[in-house]
Amino acid sequence: MRRAAHALGNSLPARPLFRFTNDFGSPAVPHPPPRIALFTADLTDRPDRRALVALAHALADLGHPVDLIAPMGGGALRAGLDPAIGQIDLYNRWAATSAFALARCVAERRPAVLAAPAPVAWVARIAVRLARSPARALPIAPDAALGDSLSAIRDAARQSG
Repeated sequence: MRRAAHALGNSLPARPLFRFTNDFGSPAVPHPPPRIALFTADLTDRPDRRALVALAHALADLGHPVDLIAPMGGGALRAGLDPAIGQIDLYNRWAATSAFALARCVAERRPAVLAAPAPVAWVARIAVRLARSPARALPIAPDAALGDSLSAIRDAARQSG
């Protein structure tokens, strides 16, 4: 009846035929950016580690929740990390023996992407498989530019769903 009255020229306010809502009837909000985890062998002050920390800062600036995971938490680069970046210490001495602890972390935090520098990318791949996670393990080349690594991570996050 409302549509018929409106079609006849009455000045009833027009209502939209539908609106996007979530399951609870409130207006839908955009999905938050996917969580990204970065695994590194340690946080010593070396060029490849500095590049990974810069990548973590760039991802956090874009609004992604970021976790920086290291076998041992100490290191010169830890003090320079933004508080918005999650700092996870696996309490292992070496990266090569961190697969089980990293798998537990991946299962708990559920990142869309687990990125790691090429020398320790095999640990990340094992951890993703052990966690039975849909996360993508992404190796990062040590000499890759920040923009290239950033776009590779964002593409992998988009593909992960």
